[in-house]
Amino acid sequence: MMPPRDARRRPIGRRETRTVRSGPLRAAARRLRRPLTACLRRFGLSLALVLAGFLGGLGYALLAPTTYTATAFVLVVDAGDGGSGPAAVSFAQAYGRLAPLPETLEYSTLPLPRHAPGGTREHIQASTSPDTPLIRLAGSARTAGDAAAFANAAADALVRYGTSHRSDTGVRVALMTLAEPPAAPSSPNLPLGVAAGTATGVLLAGLVAAVMAGRRGARRGAAPASAAVPAPPAADRMEVRS
Repeated sequence: MMPPRDARRRPIGRRETRTVRSGPLRAAARRLRRPLTACLRRFGLSLALVLAGFLGGLGYALLAPTTYTATAFVLVVDAGDGGSGPAAVSFAQAYGRLAPLPETLEYSTLPLPRHAPGGTREHIQASTSPDTPLIRLAGSARTAGDAAAFANAAADALVRYGTSHRSDTGVRVALMTLAEPPAAPSSPNLPLGVAAGTATGVLLAGLVAAVMAGRRGARRGAAPASAAVPAPPAADRMEVRS
């Protein structure tokens, strides 16, 4: 058996070994503490703004409601020869502005999904081209099926509305493609949301850094320059001999 003195001395030796080993670690930590503290004082606010922008973009991309978008296309052509002249292009732009209106959607034989009263503009967007008589009808909703239903109902309504006014306008509206339920949501986009949030944080950090640099320059310029004026040299004494 080990004598009691040796049993007491062994823990003391272990403590000394731990103290010796932890000495260089503490010294290294002290060396790194000063530059880290100076870096945080100088760039801490900028880093916080960039981190806040990153987290904001990430939170929006993860928590924002999912939106699906489906697209249908209709074409406006001349009623006589079926060409796409200037009249067809002009009427295509006019029909594009009329497509999301409730009065136009009443011509559709396809049912619209449930939506808030007067909220068709939030679910149906129409876009046209100044060169071609093509109308793009985009339907957006929380589900893929509702998005396609909005787009197809708008396309069907526009075709029937154009047919009812064919004798007055001299053009007809033809259906090109129906909308299919999209396989993936159009928003939110995780990479795009994170990139936008981070870019906003970087922009704010740059503005804050510019403002702080301007204030420092103003303080330095306002401080009076204490330049020492040299005293004039003492006049040499002239000794007059009589």
